[in-house]
Amino acid sequence: DGDDELLQAVFEAFSMMKDVNSLDDFDKWARTIITGGKLTEGGVDRTGAMIRELEGVMSHSILSGPKTPVRAIMGTSAATFLRPLSTALGAAIRYPFNGDTATLRSSLASINAMVEAVPESFELFRTKLNSYWKGDISSIKTRYVDFTRGDENWEILRRWAEDSGRATPGETAAFRVANMARQMNNSNLLTYSTKIMAATDDAFGFILGRAKMREKAMRRVLELQDNGISTPKITRKLMKACEDDFYSQLYDSAGNITDEALSFARKEVTLTQELTGFAKGLNDVFTATPLAKPFFLFARTGVNGLALTGKYTPGFNFLVKEFNDIAFANPKDLGSVRQYGITTVEELANAQALQTGRLAIGSAVTFMAAMAWMRGDLNGNGPVDRQKRQMWLDGKWEPRTIKLGAVRVGYDNFEPFNLIMSTIADVGDASELMGEEWTEGELQKISLVIAQAITSKSYLAGIQSFVDLFGGRPGQFNRIVAGLGNNAVPLAGLRNELGQLFTPYMRELGSGIDQSIRNRNLLLEKLTALTPVQELPIKYDLLNGKPLKSWDFLTRMYNAVSPVSLNLDQSPGRNMLFDSGYDLRLSTYYAPDSTNLTDSPYLRSAFQKAIGDQNLELELDKLAKDKRILASIEQMYADIRAGKRAQYNARDYYHNIIIDRLFRKARRIAWAQVRNLPEAQDLIKEQRKRDIAQRQKRRNTANILNIPK
Repeated sequence: DGDDELLQAVFEAFSMMKDVNSLDDFDKWARTIITGGKLTEGGVDRTGAMIRELEGVMSHSILSGPKTPVRAIMGTSAATFLRPLSTALGAAIRYPFNGDTATLRSSLASINAMVEAVPESFELFRTKLNSYWKGDISSIKTRYVDFTRGDENWEILRRWAEDSGRATPGETAAFRVANMARQMNNSNLLTYSTKIMAATDDAFGFILGRAKMREKAMRRVLELQDNGISTPKITRKLMKACEDDFYSQLYDSAGNITDEALSFARKEVTLTQELTGFAKGLNDVFTATPLAKPFFLFARTGVNGLALTGKYTPGFNFLVKEFNDIAFANPKDLGSVRQYGITTVEELANAQALQTGRLAIGSAVTFMAAMAWMRGDLNGNGPVDRQKRQMWLDGKWEPRTIKLGAVRVGYDNFEPFNLIMSTIADVGDASELMGEEWTEGELQKISLVIAQAITSKSYLAGIQSFVDLFGGRPGQFNRIVAGLGNNAVPLAGLRNELGQLFTPYMRELGSGIDQSIRNRNLLLEKLTALTPVQELPIKYDLLNGKPLKSWDFLTRMYNAVSPVSLNLDQSPGRNMLFDSGYDLRLSTYYAPDSTNLTDSPYLRSAFQKAIGDQNLELELDKLAKDKRILASIEQMYADIRAGKRAQYNARDYYHNIIIDRLFRKARRIAWAQVRNLPEAQDLIKEQRKRDIAQRQKRRNTANILNIPK
């Protein structure tokens, strides 16, 4: 309509747009970019800019915690340095059978090159981080975020949506929401964690490159010597010259990786390999449904982590297609392994040695984990029953930890072995409930059990809330909505860590959305002193009356930034309580007079404190030394091993009878104190009225149906 500048911009955009031949086609293209609608004529089907940008905001928000980049550095460094170590170990194991010294010596040279490259990698990390800090988020790709722009010229879209008059009010509003989200995704503050991880991946890619150059240089020198060609003594200077010579074979002039083996290795250690098969199909389903996408944000990372763990797991490694392809590859025909970056016989020898080394390391870890569980030093995920597991957690039981001395260390980030350790502990814990025969059967197929656990963690952990959404569990819908709403606001991870740092202790929550959101933003709880709203009640330890997670400030600072948690080991009495099988699930949800406290978090908190003030932990410590108690616990597990689990209930054993007496007495004394609170009196009166109304309703129903009294 006479706007030559806009017309020129449209003409410039035509060269970038397929099947756009008129201004009407341009309208369709713009609507597709903004709202994600389909262009049936051109076959274009894209996620709209608004949805894509909002997904980016949520991803960056979840990843904003200070632990996230540290966790990425730990995982990537372990995967990176384990490659040449595994290759060297595998080459040494295979040497008596194939006499291949070149692979062994070149892998040792790679290890040396990695160590030497560390100082340079720090400099590269700093340089890359500075460039990302000044640049646009669209140029950054990490294991969690692969952010690209389908709209090559955002200004064209802005002028169409806001100035051309051709957009509807809804399309204009959608663009403005997308534009606001886009600005958030370009903010250094809101995306700092993503940029740190991008620089981290670049730094470790550089270390891998240096190792690859050293490996090729060593193989080249050894090849010359084997062919009888006179070469100088192998020195650092000679190796450096050979490395520089191989640089052009690995990188182009712009510094991009061109070597297929190096590219595959980088994607493997940074967990950025593209999804295939079932995983890709599942991810496509969630991606095509924007409302379900938040439940499955980081599919690629989880699946690639699963695959990497599988390569170290004895037995399960044969279920990984890559392992079988490489193990049975024909050196004369490498077509079946080219997708793994293997294009030469030397690369195949490296890959086979790497697999052998990984199998050896994984076997050692599996054995050590089994021994640690037998000593009682390894914890898994706890009971299968979620309520019972939560009871253990409330009792200061630490899941997924291993005891080192007097300290329990979280192994969640000991990748890629964490899932092996947790699954072995889970199988062992389950055996305590299922008996010896079940244990023997499961340990014989431990690799498949680990595979099932890994799959559950990679998928069900990501979509557990999606499953719970339809499970009908009371309050679950509110908790899920609160979580999604909180994550949709920037810096959710950082807000959570800061809240735990400056407002300590676990909180007792109800089922309301507001309480769940407040629990994720504890930093704002200090403001309740200025309002009529009560501060979220503290959750107290039933055994000693102390707040749960009552760490000092320095410990909270450490836990805020470190993905490896450190906790003191449990007292003998507390460990005995976990082993006893005593059910504490209803200890504070129902009072001794059957008053229902399920929807009264403030009364539950007061009840917990009153029970804990009686110091049951001291009494349990005494029981933990009682020979009759220990004999009773041993008898319970002996009955389980004998297959008599169905014949006896855990509460029938002597030790649980004594424990039950302690808790019943403590609960009666505690409730006698708590029931005099005004809130408790109001609740008791309300429940009495409800009970009277229910009894009257039953009488009326009986009278109508002429049911005799």
